Amino acid sequence: MRKTYIFFTLFCLSITFLKAQNLTIQNLAKTGWDAAYSLRFADAEKFFNKIIEYNKDLPYGYYNIARLHFWLYLGSNDPGEYFIFLKYSELATQKIEKMLDKDDDNPKYNYILGNIELLRAMVHAINNNALDAFWEAKNAKNNFDKTLQSDSTFYDAYMGLGLLDYALSYVPSMFKWAVNLTGLSSNKERGLKYLLLSYKKGKLDKTENAFHLAKIYTDYLANYDSASIFLNILLTKYPNNVLFLYQSALTNIKARKLDKAESSLNQIIKINNPKIPIINSLALFRKGEIYFRRNNFKMAKEEYQKFIDVTKEMDYVGIANLRIAVCNAMIDSTINNEKYFEGAKSGNPDIFEDAYAKIKSDKFKNKGFSEEYLYLITMENNLFSAKYKLVYDSLKVHYPVLKEEEERAKALAYISEACINLGKFNEAISFIARIDSLNYHQDKWIKPYSLFLLAKANYSLNNKKKAVLYLNQAENSNEFEFKDSIQALINNLKRKMKLS
Repeated sequence: MRKTYIFFTLFCLSITFLKAQNLTIQNLAKTGWDAAYSLRFADAEKFFNKIIEYNKDLPYGYYNIARLHFWLYLGSNDPGEYFIFLKYSELATQKIEKMLDKDDDNPKYNYILGNIELLRAMVHAINNNALDAFWEAKNAKNNFDKTLQSDSTFYDAYMGLGLLDYALSYVPSMFKWAVNLTGLSSNKERGLKYLLLSYKKGKLDKTENAFHLAKIYTDYLANYDSASIFLNILLTKYPNNVLFLYQSALTNIKARKLDKAESSLNQIIKINNPKIPIINSLALFRKGEIYFRRNNFKMAKEEYQKFIDVTKEMDYVGIANLRIAVCNAMIDSTINNEKYFEGAKSGNPDIFEDAYAKIKSDKFKNKGFSEEYLYLITMENNLFSAKYKLVYDSLKVHYPVLKEEEERAKALAYISEACINLGKFNEAISFIARIDSLNYHQDKWIKPYSLFLLAKANYSLNNKKKAVLYLNQAENSNEFEFKDSIQALINNLKRKMKLS
């Protein structure tokens, strides 16, 4: 009896110790991430190192340090951060694999291993190592699946599965062979469903999950209200997190709430965190975009130039140069734009905006900007500034006298959008009908966009059958410029019509 009592007592003490150990690790990790999300990166790393000191054989400290430096690498493109991430992700993997040798079905270790592989997949994708990225993605999916096979209530694993579903949907066709080779699949709707499930029922990574949901609601569904709900939750807790502020600015720009967007960007510029220089420079670019959309071309030019002067990346350099050329034409038509037309070719060709800038610079370099083109730029900007009455009143008078059919088609699309926002749905349909008789060969986005507007106007008039027809036609013809932006609007309307 005495031996039994001693054994039972020791067993209870060991369980109590393990619970206390897990609680300590959880508290250190939580405190560390609170510091990281508040931009106190050095403090965050200290807390994660304390986890290692507490028990160097467990993977948690190494895993959290790897995650921290992954985010710092994304925000800086600093090779030093990249190598620290690789080092600690490898150390964490080694510790996890030892644990899994003893307990292959442990859901928490499989979950952490899946997250590490997912982060490595993203890093490989950033560095254009496509095949490595897909193999890591496949390994990550396998480990998230293992997690749920061992414990169907481990809802955090759905975040990783959701991100894979969503991200792989955007793989360029030239890499589809790699997706097929690795046996991966993708589904944006399923990805969103998984992320929502993880956010509602998961326990470990709600902050990161909320950020991804905000981004998806903005970029994939054009549902800016839902995106803002998640961003407000994040910014209430972490008001100085520049990544959350930047995403909030992007969401508000697309929602045409330019004053709110500018406030977030000013906060980023004021904070000017040296560890995240990419976000600091992008904030300048987006401020340029806001001034451009307000038709304040002098201030827009200044912000674009600041961005070009400080950025160390190629991203958006092309479109910033093209925008400066437009600003110059608006301010003083005698300014020589040759330098900026050349600069418009120097952006990142993998980003739509920069690829678009290169094409447009080739067009305008020889003949410059026509007065009609510049006039329509101001009208487009007024749309982006939600000045719909101004667009309607101006274009109703001027669109019939535009000489180029390409510009007239564009003007009809703009006035139709203004009509819809003003509740003039039948008038919008009438304007859109006139586009079909025009010849336009360069701005091919007008076709799917006008069909989307036709669907939206008919939906607003309760003509659901016609709305479905035009929406399907819009989606089937959406293969040109601004494809992702137009698709997001299509997805938004499909959801309102309960078609997805």
